[in-house]
Amino acid sequence: MQFVANHSSQSRLALMATLLMLLAVSLLPASVVAHDAGTFTVIVKESGPTPNNPQLVYNDSVWWYNVDSRENITHRIVWDSDGDGLYNGTLDWDSGNMSYECETDENGTKLDDDCRVTYEIPFNGTWGAGTYEYQDISSDGVIMNSTISVVSDSHTSDPNSPPVGGYEFGNDEENQEPQSDESEEERNWLLWLAGASGLLSILLIGLLLAMRSNDSLLNDDEGIEDDSAVMNSDSDINEIAEEE
Repeated sequence: MQFVANHSSQSRLALMATLLMLLAVSLLPASVVAHDAGTFTVIVKESGPTPNNPQLVYNDSVWWYNVDSRENITHRIVWDSDGDGLYNGTLDWDSGNMSYECETDENGTKLDDDCRVTYEIPFNGTWGAGTYEYQDISSDGVIMNSTISVVSDSHTSDPNSPPVGGYEFGNDEENQEPQSDESEEERNWLLWLAGASGLLSILLIGLLLAMRSNDSLLNDDEGIEDDSAVMNSDSDINEIAEEE
């Protein structure tokens, strides 16, 4: 009987530990798998940027690289966030003149600090999800239009929405409402998490009460068996005494 009691107690302890683990897991915040930051290269050719309409994910960067080897030809990557045509705003892009190559000394140091062949824009804060219609202006006066689309990593925002805190070139709407899908989804998740945690807590309390009740019944059974054993022992002693 003692073995059965110990085995039953161990089973209840294992069940209790499992329930506590499940409850702890349910209280953990949702795990978000973020997109790994990557760098997307756009080759700037005589014919313009290639590819001219890439799609990226938030947290990526774009790296323009000038390979136009024509003599005395430079390229300039610009995006006018506020539409004033100046490219000098806080959110504007302006690569400056990108050359095919920069002259260096024998140690590989650039002789002209302003010379550049590349330009990079990160889409992870100042510029976020949205559509960016930018221009490649070459020094011979040719202007090539290109587009970069950046989608949200959460897959809830509209990929055609304007950049965070910015302006979509060619869109004159001044007051644009921010997207609220992501915050709404987060609120729904928190409500679901709170409800699930409360339900698991109630189930756990009920199981604990049930196990306590079983322990009480088991102790009562053991007490009855002990009393019966004592009575049987006394009866045996009396029988032996009578026989003698």
